[in-house]
Amino acid sequence: MSRWTLQGGLRRAVTEMGQGVSGGALDALFREVDLAIAPLVDSIDVGEIGAHNRGYLAYGTDKFRNFVAVEKARYRKAVEIVTSRRTSGTVCDLGCFIPYLPIALARLGYKVGIVDKYALYGDRMRARIAETAAGHGIEVFDLDIVNDDMAPLGKNDVVLLMAVVEHLSGTPRMLMEKVRGIMAADGLLVFEVPNLAEMGKRLKLLLGRSPLPDYADYYHSHYPFTGHNREMTVAEVEYLLKAGGFAVESLSCYDCYDLSCYRTIRGKLVKVLKKALPLANKGESIMAVARPAG
Repeated sequence: MSRWTLQGGLRRAVTEMGQGVSGGALDALFREVDLAIAPLVDSIDVGEIGAHNRGYLAYGTDKFRNFVAVEKARYRKAVEIVTSRRTSGTVCDLGCFIPYLPIALARLGYKVGIVDKYALYGDRMRARIAETAAGHGIEVFDLDIVNDDMAPLGKNDVVLLMAVVEHLSGTPRMLMEKVRGIMAADGLLVFEVPNLAEMGKRLKLLLGRSPLPDYADYYHSHYPFTGHNREMTVAEVEYLLKAGGFAVESLSCYDCYDLSCYRTIRGKLVKVLKKALPLANKGESIMAVARPAG
């Protein structure tokens, strides 16, 4: 099947009301995105981006797996959400980093913009991002989403704020106000954050260990630390969205990483406990879909 036949079929699926892209069609799309994103991922200098978060240094052993493959469940869930609710329109991905999801949505016919502070990345990666985005009709905005004016982003039908707020070093209140400002009146927000109360992290605390990033990596990283500063619980996500002026349409707590993390003794124990213990919200990630309230 040619690229154009595939894309044409996927776009027709999106335009059929209520039918999102999923299953084999989504697998086929992701195989194409894998090929498109591979040169960009290869250009990542883990030493450079690891200066402010030494946890990235370990990613160099297999960059594609560590930066992309382990994130596929998150991307899949987001594509299914967007395509089942919006058949077309503008999508803005805030704090994008690697534009895997934007490329997938652009190939489905959405008009996509990506936003990040690209000075954080090396020259080679920045050039690859610009080249890859241009090849898919994606507009690149080099902005600090916390401190810069977001007016250039206009009004968007869908805003993605995924795996971003946990990296902030302070309140997300001002960011959420900005997010509302770039959304259409009936716009859709896809929000995601790691679950601080995930079962494995609860087990770590019971064993007297920290659920936070490795302390040696944190200690030896340059200031400011760009890793996870504040993850959230389900109740906190609900509070954040309501306080930020959003009405929550759906919220789920789910496991988003591949099964390899359950191959260790600790991992197998976590997997058993997740099934056995009657506790709520044990998944690795929290994803919410919301709209501007009022």
